[in-house]
Amino acid sequence: MMAVGRCTLDMIAGVAPNRLLVRRASSVPCFVAAILLGHLAATTELVPPDAMEKKMSGLASPTSPILAPVVEAPGRCRLCERRCEADRTAAARGFCKASSQARVFRHRVEWGEELELVPSHLFYLSGCNLRCVFCIAEDNSVDAARGRLLTPKFFAEAVRWGQSQGARYVEWVGGEPTIHLPAILEVMASCEDLPPIVWKSNFYFVPDVFDWLAGAVDIYVADFKFGNDQCASSLAGATRYTSIVTRNLLLASDRANLIVRHLLLPGHWDCCFLPIVSWLRENLPKTKFSIWDGYLPCWRARNYEPLATPLPPDAGGRARCIAREHGLNVIQ
Repeated sequence: MMAVGRCTLDMIAGVAPNRLLVRRASSVPCFVAAILLGHLAATTELVPPDAMEKKMSGLASPTSPILAPVVEAPGRCRLCERRCEADRTAAARGFCKASSQARVFRHRVEWGEELELVPSHLFYLSGCNLRCVFCIAEDNSVDAARGRLLTPKFFAEAVRWGQSQGARYVEWVGGEPTIHLPAILEVMASCEDLPPIVWKSNFYFVPDVFDWLAGAVDIYVADFKFGNDQCASSLAGATRYTSIVTRNLLLASDRANLIVRHLLLPGHWDCCFLPIVSWLRENLPKTKFSIWDGYLPCWRARNYEPLATPLPPDAGGRARCIAREHGLNVIQ
């Protein structure tokens, strides 16, 4: 039997051996199995990895008293840095409005990502832990009840369709996929022919997320949206944004292939773009940096000057030139 950390697959009651656990068994930690067992364990009180491995070493079934503090505890959601502790197994909802179930409001094979990711099969999950006023997903980002229920059957069928269309990757996007981490891990574990995984995120999550995704994600795409906390607060409702996102960027750079993406915003050159370039130059100069210049004044952006106007035509070329002058690894 293939080992998963100190757990063997026959210990994972109710979860058949699958590609997610088998293909990456050497790096998938035991507490991922706990999430799969409890389905909502990640929305309950988080247990440190070392403690979880000790708990999992004697696991016999999902109802084992060893797992009781994790699986049966009231839902204290701490997946993102809002740490709202909302009970998502009941009627309570946190800032993201997500429940214990994830929903997909769109999935399709796309050719507009970074060249090395083309073509990718993108799964758009409703709900988000930020409120970016310029969000292209618009109401889908705030209404976590929109879309089709993410189930193992639906996901497996969709993956097969995507592969028939030539997709090389499955890419989780949003909204924000991290708020649906338990449901995503469950459907990936049940998929027999799982492609490489891309995790596109706003990176506004707790560090433990990297441990839960260890061995399951091949490429992280981080949206580094703002270069200061004031813009993040006024335009996305996020506090301590820069310290949280930069911390997670450093953690991701040591764990998997990382692409840092920045969408240029009109009027936010000095306050956001240049500080991001400066930080990357000092901390992650070799990391792939993708500059997007396709900004559109979507959703509520029309109520915020200067976001109500498009970018100048030369903004993208100018930004890439400056980034390269600072020694950054700019990609297309």
